Formats: sequence, structure tokens, C-alpha cells
Amino acid sequence: MTSYPWLLLSSRPIEQLQDAHLPLTGSAFHAYASNWPTPYPSGSGATLEEPCTRLTVGGDNLLDVQGHQLRVTTSSRNTTPLYWRADTQGHFIICTDLLIAASAWVSLTDAQLSVREDAGVHLGEDSSIHGIARLPHSSRLDVTLQGRRTHVELGETSDSLALQSSRLDDALLAGEAQISALQQSIADHLLRPGKVAALVSGGVDSGLVAALLAKPCPTFEAFSIGTPWGNEFDDAQQLADALGRPLNRVELDPQSILLALPQTIRAFGHPQPQAVEIGVAITAFCRQLPASHLIFTGYGSDLINSGLATGDGLADDIRNSIAVEVNKTRYSSELTSIAAQACGSELAHPYWDPRVLRTALDTCPSVKTTRGREKGHLRLAAERWLPAEAAWRKKTAIHHGNGLGKALAQLIDDTTGQRGSAPGLYRKILATQLQHATCAPLSHLSADDILDRSVHSFTHCR
Repeated sequence: MTSYPWLLLSSRPIEQLQDAHLPLTGSAFHAYASNWPTPYPSGSGATLEEPCTRLTVGGDNLLDVQGHQLRVTTSSRNTTPLYWRADTQGHFIICTDLLIAASAWVSLTDAQLSVREDAGVHLGEDSSIHGIARLPHSSRLDVTLQGRRTHVELGETSDSLALQSSRLDDALLAGEAQISALQQSIADHLLRPGKVAALVSGGVDSGLVAALLAKPCPTFEAFSIGTPWGNEFDDAQQLADALGRPLNRVELDPQSILLALPQTIRAFGHPQPQAVEIGVAITAFCRQLPASHLIFTGYGSDLINSGLATGDGLADDIRNSIAVEVNKTRYSSELTSIAAQACGSELAHPYWDPRVLRTALDTCPSVKTTRGREKGHLRLAAERWLPAEAAWRKKTAIHHGNGLGKALAQLIDDTTGQRGSAPGLYRKILATQLQHATCAPLSHLSADDILDRSVHSFTHCR
């Protein structure tokens, strides 16, 4: 396990974080980081007198630092959140991690911070901690240091995901266009060094990603995740056999799932139960996978192609359903790679690539239900790459396929001895981590300790 990754910029030095100080040449801002990529000089607006440094977050959120000025630009996807706070006394912070942001703000201002009672996915600037804001998608934040004061301006930029069209109105051509975009995304990801893995369930989404990987990376490893309560190993095996790759069957035990909860909740920045159910399995998988893997998934296809309709169900208004689900995902952080990075690996979600997103949003809703099936256009085009059975296999939501959809809540109840305790325990896990980060932000608290403290606090505070 590597150290948890985070990056923070501040208008003033933070004593508690000095051991994580990150030098920024020519900058008046103070930077701190743990397990974060080294920033690099940027030519954007830079002069010889004032070098400009660019830092990236989640691939396309940008922080450009030059002298006394900072410009933060969030993308329309906003995959990995940025948390910030400023006041009239010249204090300013921006951070990739909600807990470090809260700790820094307490250190600067002696503020009293706490986890919200309604902690979860907020479609706006509220984070799960009172007093810390989340920078919205498609926004630009300009910060200028002026002596002991800061000047802050927050504005909007163009939202590339706001519009949908019917430009692609032929089912086969629309499916092929999306597959072509997927190929480009996969090729870009493969430029990074490291071992390559693909999570497969046997369905069309992950199956296509694995099939498209097979030619440029014929040695990739195929994995399928199961639990004591369910798996899709047989379907995944059929797909792996068709691609000529062995299948690694990974069955997560209940304790490994419980121990993945703190890391999942921290990476997401909230304890919303449904998102946690989806994310905790892949976090548990990453925790036991050797480091330095690039892990491809089929996550996101349901969002952009069917508005989360599964099986034979079709959304009443596909265009609206897609808009709603895409917007939620920009606030849920469930496609961030932060939890995997804490384990030394990286997640790649090709369906959330801007090119793939754009192709899906430009596909006529009527062709998305070709043959009366959700994602019909993609399934039709996938027949070239997959066995027909896999291309048209009934879709099962990921947290149902591995059994966690129903079993995780019962596992939590068994752990706490109380019914309906999952939401409360998840919130307590975030609160426990907040308390520790406020006192000792650079010290490691194990998942066992976080879970034990959270369960104890939850069961004794009711």
C-alpha cells in the first residue's frame, strides 16, 4: 500500500504539513503533496521572470500557478473533485482531498468543522463537511495574492456535456463510431508504462474494452470480481476464452470488503450508500492486486448509452435520463482513480473519455434501443468483436452482479448489530477520518483502526 495521494495549495504556510512541502519555482503559493505526480513547467502565459507551473487533477482539471496568481479550471467531467475555501482575512486553500482540505483550514483559521448530517452527493458546491466547498464542474477560479489579502473570482466555462444531438442516427454506424472512440482512448492510456489488466463481467461493456485491448496489448490480464454472495465468473470465462486469455477469478471475502470502505469513502469525498456499494468492490480488488497495474473497466457505459437502464428495461426519456445520470456522476466522484492510486495502480474508464462521451451524446435516442434493447446500437456494432451471446447478454448492474447490492447492507448490520446501519456507519467512517486528519494529517491510520473506531463510535452514540 502506498501513501494516500493528495495535493494542496495554500495562500499561507501550514505548519502541520511542512514535511509534505512541494517546492513551486517562482510561486507565492505554498504547495504540499503526498504521492502526487511531479508538477511540470508550462508555457501557458509564462515569462522568464515568472515561471508557470501546471498541475493536473483527474486528467483534465488544471491548476496553473504563476507568481502571485493561480488559475484553476475544472473540466465538464470533473472526475476527481477539488475542494476549496477562502475568507476575507487572506486565507485560501484548494485541495484534491476533502480531509486534508479540512485539516488545512482548521490549521489556518481554528475553524470548527464537522460532517454534515445529510452527507452524500450534493449537486452543487456543498461538500460533505460543513465549511468546505467543492469546486463545480465547468468552472474557472482565479486567485491573486495581494499582500495579506487574496482576490478570488469564480466563474463558469463552457459545459461540453450539456448538449445532446441526433447527429448519429444509424444504429450500426453510431455503434461503430463509439467503438472507434473507445479504441483511441485505450491507445492513449496504453502509452503509460506498467502491467495492464481488464475487469470483465462477460457483458458487452467490459467485453468490448477487453476485446479492443487484445490486439494492441495481447498479454493483458483479465480479472472478474465476485463475492460470497454472487459472481459472473461463468459469463466472464466465456468472454476470456473467446479472447484467448486466461481469467483470474477474484472472490472478495467480507472482511476485505469492510476494510475497503474507508479508502472508498475518502476517495469519493462522501458516504452516499449506492456509490459506496459500486466503488468498494474495485477498491478491495486494488488493495490486493500488486502495484503498478493500469486497470481498464467498462464503467460508465450505462450512464451515457442508456441512462442506467439495464436488462430489457428502457428509459421513458433516454435523453433526459442520460443528462441526469451524467450530471450526478460529475458530483459523485465514483469514477475517480484516487482509491486505486492509493494502492499504486491506476484506473482507466474509456467510456468516460471525452471523445466517447461526445459520440454517445450525439447518438439519436431511437437507435440506442435497436432491437428493443438498451444500448442496442453498441451491441449491434459489438458483434464484430464479441460472441453474439456476450454482445446481447442481459445487463446486470455491477453491484448486483457481484452480490453487493443486497448483501453489503446486511454485512454492515451484522457488524454493528443494528438494522439499517449502513448510512450511519459510512458517515461515521468519514467523521473518524476527519477527526484523525485534523489532529495528525500526515500520520497513517490503518483501515482496521478506522473501521474499529467507527463501529465503536456508531454503536455507542445511538
